[in-house]
Amino acid sequence: MNLTLIPQNQIHMEWAIFLTMLIVAMALSKSPLGWPLKWAETFYHELSHGLACILTGGRVRRIELNLNGSGVCTTQGGWRLPILLAGYTGAALWGGVLYCAGWYLGVTNGAHGATLWMKAELAVLVIVAVLWVRDVTTLAILTTIGSIYAASIYAPASPWLPLLLQFIGLYVLLNAIRAPLFLIDGEHVGDGADLANLTLIIPEAAWIALWYAIALATLATCMIITLPGLAPWLTRTLL
Repeated sequence: MNLTLIPQNQIHMEWAIFLTMLIVAMALSKSPLGWPLKWAETFYHELSHGLACILTGGRVRRIELNLNGSGVCTTQGGWRLPILLAGYTGAALWGGVLYCAGWYLGVTNGAHGATLWMKAELAVLVIVAVLWVRDVTTLAILTTIGSIYAASIYAPASPWLPLLLQFIGLYVLLNAIRAPLFLIDGEHVGDGADLANLTLIIPEAAWIALWYAIALATLATCMIITLPGLAPWLTRTLL
């Protein structure tokens, strides 16, 4: 295994790219321009609920997304515990996978691979729309997200596709870190409250802390994998 040191200028460039994306993502989260990406985080949250339901023997009735960034996945059957756990967990993992996929395709000059990935994301949107969307608002939101993915695919600057994929993943991941904290409102509603009611002995705060820890761990893992100065031996191994 080659453990040759990574040049300092490359390390600085990788950090500059990451910090720039981080700052832009945080700025967009406070702006209406960031709503389509916030909708993407909600979409992956509700999709994760649905996938957990299917994997535990249930079925998805519908997925509904709202303009304010909230959403609902209506399910029937399945194992309620993993279904409830999957939303915030899945959003963080989806974001992490998108970010790492974009990074890997970028460092391996895989612009074509990034295009294929975006097409796969589009396919997921279409499948969900056909199978589980029953209202105009959700369809419009998925169309907006799909338009961003489609525009990135057919834009002439294809070498930027991996960076765009990284940015979308980072934005989704950052929102997945913050989202569980909104459950701390004293109203005892949401996935955390439902899990507390289901388990009886584990309070809502414990579930919120778990989701927060999972999201932070996902971000830390992404940084360790993609920022060469943190773990150069790992970066070299992956490449």
